[in-house]
Amino acid sequence: MRGTMWHCGRNTHPLRRRVDVLEARLLLVLCLLVIGCASVFGVTKGWAAYDHERSVAAEQRAARHPVRALVLRDAPGSKPWADESGRTEKVVVPVRWTGPSGAHVTGKALVAPGTERGEHTTLWVDRRGDTTSAPPGSRDVWSGALTEGLSGVAVVAGAGAVAGIGLRKVCNRFRAVHWETEWSRVEPEWSRRV
Repeated sequence: MRGTMWHCGRNTHPLRRRVDVLEARLLLVLCLLVIGCASVFGVTKGWAAYDHERSVAAEQRAARHPVRALVLRDAPGSKPWADESGRTEKVVVPVRWTGPSGAHVTGKALVAPGTERGEHTTLWVDRRGDTTSAPPGSRDVWSGALTEGLSGVAVVAGAGAVAGIGLRKVCNRFRAVHWETEWSRVEPEWSRRV
Protein backbone atom coordinates (compact mmCIF):
# COMPACT_ATOMS: atom_id res chain seq x y z
CA MET A 1 0.00 0.00 0.00
CA ARG A 2 2.90 2.36 -0.58
CA GLY A 3 1.89 5.68 -1.97
CA THR A 4 -1.63 5.66 -0.57
CA MET A 5 -3.21 8.24 1.64
CA TRP A 6 -2.94 5.87 4.65
CA HIS A 7 0.56 7.17 5.28
CA CYS A 8 -1.11 10.37 6.54
CA GLY A 9 1.15 12.62 4.55
CA ARG A 10 4.46 10.98 5.45
CA ASN A 11 5.10 9.94 1.87
CA THR A 12 8.14 11.74 0.46
CA HIS A 13 7.24 11.29 -3.20
CA PRO A 14 8.68 14.22 -5.24
CA LEU A 15 5.30 15.01 -6.82
CA ARG A 16 3.53 15.21 -3.48
CA ARG A 17 2.95 18.78 -2.40
CA ARG A 18 2.40 20.36 0.99
CA VAL A 19 -1.30 20.76 0.22
CA ASP A 20 -1.53 16.99 -0.37
CA VAL A 21 0.05 16.27 3.00
CA LEU A 22 -2.16 18.85 4.70
CA GLU A 23 -5.27 17.45 3.04
CA ALA A 24 -4.47 13.89 4.11
CA ARG A 25 -3.91 14.95 7.70
CA LEU A 26 -7.02 17.12 7.82
CA LEU A 27 -9.16 14.33 6.36
CA LEU A 28 -7.83 11.94 9.00
CA VAL A 29 -8.63 14.42 11.77
CA LEU A 30 -12.06 15.00 10.25
CA CYS A 31 -12.78 11.25 10.15
CA LEU A 32 -11.76 10.83 13.78
CA LEU A 33 -13.82 13.85 14.76
CA VAL A 34 -16.89 12.55 12.92
CA ILE A 35 -16.55 9.11 14.52
CA GLY A 36 -16.23 10.61 18.00
CA CYS A 37 -19.01 13.17 17.59
CA ALA A 38 -21.37 10.71 15.90
CA SER A 39 -20.92 8.26 18.76
CA VAL A 40 -21.55 10.83 21.46
CA PHE A 41 -24.41 12.56 19.63
CA GLY A 42 -26.11 9.29 18.67
CA VAL A 43 -25.95 7.85 22.19
CA THR A 44 -27.09 11.12 23.78
CA LYS A 45 -29.99 11.53 21.39
CA GLY A 46 -30.96 7.86 21.73
CA TRP A 47 -31.02 7.97 25.54
CA ALA A 48 -33.02 11.19 25.53
CA ALA A 49 -35.54 9.61 23.16
CA TYR A 50 -35.65 6.46 25.31
CA ASP A 51 -36.45 8.50 28.44
CA HIS A 52 -39.13 10.47 26.58
CA GLU A 53 -40.73 7.39 24.99
CA ARG A 54 -40.67 5.54 28.31
CA SER A 55 -42.41 8.40 30.13
CA VAL A 56 -45.04 8.69 27.37
CA ALA A 57 -45.64 4.93 27.55
CA ALA A 58 -46.02 5.12 31.35
CA GLU A 59 -48.53 7.97 31.03
CA GLN A 60 -50.51 6.05 28.44
CA ARG A 61 -50.49 2.86 30.52
CA ALA A 62 -51.87 4.88 33.45
CA ALA A 63 -54.59 6.47 31.31
CA ARG A 64 -55.64 3.39 29.30
CA HIS A 65 -56.75 -0.07 30.25
CA PRO A 66 -57.74 -3.22 28.37
CA VAL A 67 -61.30 -4.53 28.34
CA ARG A 68 -62.74 -7.75 27.00
CA ALA A 69 -65.30 -7.13 24.30
CA LEU A 70 -67.86 -9.53 22.86
CA VAL A 71 -67.87 -9.87 19.05
CA LEU A 72 -71.43 -9.25 17.82
CA ARG A 73 -71.07 -10.39 14.20
CA ASP A 74 -68.98 -12.93 12.32
CA ALA A 75 -65.90 -11.39 10.75
CA PRO A 76 -65.42 -12.01 7.04
CA GLY A 77 -63.06 -14.86 6.16
CA SER A 78 -59.45 -14.45 5.15
CA LYS A 79 -58.63 -11.77 2.66
CA PRO A 80 -56.47 -12.71 -0.31
CA TRP A 81 -53.76 -10.18 0.53
CA ALA A 82 -51.35 -9.84 3.43
CA ASP A 83 -48.99 -7.14 4.64
CA GLU A 84 -45.18 -7.29 4.40
CA SER A 85 -44.88 -9.48 7.50
CA GLY A 86 -47.21 -12.13 6.04
CA ARG A 87 -50.04 -11.38 8.47
CA THR A 88 -53.48 -10.97 7.00
CA GLU A 89 -55.20 -7.65 7.39
CA LYS A 90 -57.62 -7.26 10.29
CA VAL A 91 -61.28 -6.48 9.70
CA VAL A 92 -63.73 -4.21 11.52
CA VAL A 93 -66.69 -5.77 13.34
CA PRO A 94 -69.17 -4.49 15.92
CA VAL A 95 -68.36 -5.38 19.53
CA ARG A 96 -69.86 -4.76 22.99
CA TRP A 97 -68.13 -4.20 26.31
CA THR A 98 -68.90 -2.86 29.75
CA GLY A 99 -68.04 0.82 30.19
CA PRO A 100 -66.66 2.54 33.31
CA SER A 101 -70.21 3.31 34.52
CA GLY A 102 -71.21 -0.37 34.23
CA ALA A 103 -73.43 0.17 31.16
CA HIS A 104 -72.93 -1.82 27.97
CA VAL A 105 -71.15 0.09 25.24
CA THR A 106 -71.27 -0.86 21.57
CA GLY A 107 -68.55 0.08 19.15
CA LYS A 108 -66.27 -1.26 16.44
CA ALA A 109 -63.00 -3.11 16.76
CA LEU A 110 -60.35 -4.67 14.54
CA VAL A 111 -60.27 -8.47 14.76
CA ALA A 112 -58.59 -11.25 12.82
CA PRO A 113 -60.45 -12.47 9.73
CA GLY A 114 -62.65 -15.44 10.51
CA THR A 115 -63.43 -14.40 14.10
CA GLU A 116 -66.90 -15.72 14.95
CA ARG A 117 -69.80 -14.13 16.75
CA GLY A 118 -69.64 -14.73 20.50
CA GLU A 119 -65.85 -14.77 20.71
CA HIS A 120 -64.04 -12.23 22.87
CA THR A 121 -61.38 -9.74 21.84
CA THR A 122 -59.33 -7.23 23.81
CA LEU A 123 -59.81 -3.49 23.34
CA TRP A 124 -57.99 -0.59 24.91
CA VAL A 125 -60.14 2.23 26.30
CA ASP A 126 -59.30 5.53 27.93
CA ARG A 127 -60.74 6.95 31.17
CA ARG A 128 -63.88 8.19 29.40
CA GLY A 129 -64.48 4.75 27.90
CA ASP A 130 -63.58 5.65 24.31
CA THR A 131 -61.60 3.11 22.32
CA THR A 132 -57.95 3.93 21.74
CA SER A 133 -54.74 2.24 20.73
CA ALA A 134 -52.67 0.11 23.08
CA PRO A 135 -49.87 1.92 24.91
CA PRO A 136 -46.42 1.35 23.43
CA GLY A 137 -44.55 -1.65 24.77
CA SER A 138 -40.88 -1.92 25.60
CA ARG A 139 -40.07 -3.01 22.04
CA ASP A 140 -41.71 0.15 20.69
CA VAL A 141 -39.81 2.30 23.19
CA TRP A 142 -36.46 0.72 22.26
CA SER A 143 -37.10 0.89 18.53
CA GLY A 144 -37.99 4.59 18.81
CA ALA A 145 -34.84 5.28 20.80
CA LEU A 146 -32.69 3.32 18.36
CA THR A 147 -34.20 5.19 15.42
CA GLU A 148 -33.51 8.55 17.05
CA GLY A 149 -29.94 7.56 17.92
CA LEU A 150 -29.22 6.36 14.39
CA SER A 151 -30.73 9.51 12.93
CA GLY A 152 -28.33 11.53 15.10
CA VAL A 153 -25.40 9.48 13.81
CA ALA A 154 -26.60 10.00 10.23
CA VAL A 155 -26.80 13.78 10.71
CA VAL A 156 -23.24 13.96 12.06
CA ALA A 157 -21.95 11.66 9.32
CA GLY A 158 -23.68 13.77 6.68
CA ALA A 159 -22.18 16.95 8.11
CA GLY A 160 -18.77 15.28 8.10
CA ALA A 161 -19.19 14.23 4.48
CA VAL A 162 -20.13 17.77 3.49
CA ALA A 163 -17.11 19.12 5.40
CA GLY A 164 -14.86 16.58 3.64
CA ILE A 165 -16.17 17.62 0.25
CA GLY A 166 -15.58 21.28 1.13
CA LEU A 167 -12.05 20.49 2.30
CA ARG A 168 -11.38 18.63 -0.94
CA LYS A 169 -12.61 21.59 -3.02
CA VAL A 170 -10.44 24.06 -1.12
CA CYS A 171 -7.39 21.82 -1.52
CA ASN A 172 -8.11 21.40 -5.24
CA ARG A 173 -8.21 25.19 -5.63
CA PHE A 174 -4.80 25.46 -3.95
CA ARG A 175 -3.46 22.75 -6.26
CA ALA A 176 -4.81 24.57 -9.32
CA VAL A 177 -3.19 27.84 -8.21
CA HIS A 178 0.15 26.11 -7.60
CA TRP A 179 -0.02 24.25 -10.92
CA GLU A 180 -0.81 27.49 -12.74
CA THR A 181 2.13 29.23 -11.05
CA GLU A 182 4.54 26.43 -11.88
CA TRP A 183 3.26 26.13 -15.44
CA SER A 184 3.80 29.84 -16.01
CA ARG A 185 7.45 29.27 -14.97
CA VAL A 186 7.97 26.08 -16.99
CA GLU A 187 5.90 26.86 -20.09
CA PRO A 188 8.36 29.26 -21.78
CA GLU A 189 11.14 26.66 -21.64
CA TRP A 190 8.76 23.90 -22.69
CA SER A 191 7.53 25.81 -25.75
CA ARG A 192 11.12 26.44 -26.93
CA ARG A 193 11.74 22.70 -27.10
CA VAL A 194 8.78 22.14 -29.37
